[in-house]
Formats: sequence, structure tokens, C-alpha cells
Amino acid sequence: MGTIQKKIADGRLPPNRPIIEEKNMSNVSSANQHTSDPREQVTWDIYIKKLQGGIENAKASAIEAGYSEEHADNITLQGWFKGRKDKLRRTEMLSKAERNLDKILDLNYEKEDGDIKTDILKVVSDVSKNITSTLGKDEGYSNRTEMTGKDGGAIKVESIPDDEFKSILASYGTKPREENPST
Repeated sequence: MGTIQKKIADGRLPPNRPIIEEKNMSNVSSANQHTSDPREQVTWDIYIKKLQGGIENAKASAIEAGYSEEHADNITLQGWFKGRKDKLRRTEMLSKAERNLDKILDLNYEKEDGDIKTDILKVVSDVSKNITSTLGKDEGYSNRTEMTGKDGGAIKVESIPDDEFKSILASYGTKPREENPST
């Protein structure tokens, strides 16, 4: 229920009053295209604190931070909130993957008869490696290979004269094509 509807329900406004949107100036942000709304960080901090207590309620966090109820209804659709929540999810997944890798190093994947449960070991290991190499790339888990020259410098490419290039092609039995073939 919006602010106007609440005032009508509470008897503070007549029910036949035309509904015109009001802006509560205490809820208007000072943010613009260059600065974020300071309530964003406050909302996020409250949200995380409640989440640690087992309560996931973004709307209540936004209202407590000073957003209007109407804006708080849609807080989880805001780009900044979705971005932070996605980063939180990736951090949790990376943490789980690291724990799995630790367990793999410490656990005994042997059956009672002495054989190894390779199917389980392979799945857990592959998933953990995938998560750490993708989500953990900024944490040092990267499979990236860079091609560089000596001591990390640029790769030097030397050109060769045309006649030398033509002789190399000829040694492979390849004829160079004409530069301006007629059509």
C-alpha cells in the first residue's frame, strides 16, 4: 500500500481526494550520474547483517536505510543490488570450492575393498577446479597462459625480404600468388 493509500486508510486524507503522487523529500537521494546514493551502502550493510542472522529481507533493509516503501519493493531489481548479490554468491561458491579442494586433499576416497571411488572424486575435483579457475581468477586460481617475449617483453616479429619469402614457399612446393591477379 502506497503512502497516499495509507493516509486515506488512516483517515488523514478524504477518500475522494484525487491521487497525486507525493514525494517525501527525506527520501529523495542526492545521487546523480556521478555519485551513488549513500543509502545503497547502508541498505547493503543492513541486508548483510540480517542475512548473517538468518533473515533475508532486502525490502526491510531498504526501508530501514531510508528508502520509501514503493522503492523498497523493487530494491532487488536495482543494478547495484543485483551486482552486489551476484558478487556475494560468487564469493560463497568460491569458498565452497576451496573447501572441497581441501577435503579432496585430505579425504580417503577408498571403498571398503580398497578400490577408489573415482567417479565421485572426479566430479568433486572437476567442479572445484572449474569454480576456482573461473570465479577465483582474481584470487590466484588462473589457468591463463600469456605469450611474451624474453623477460616478459614484447614478442619481436622480424620481416623478411620478398625474395627470401618466395624461396621459402618454393622449398615447400608452393608458388606465390600474383599480387594483382586479373579477373
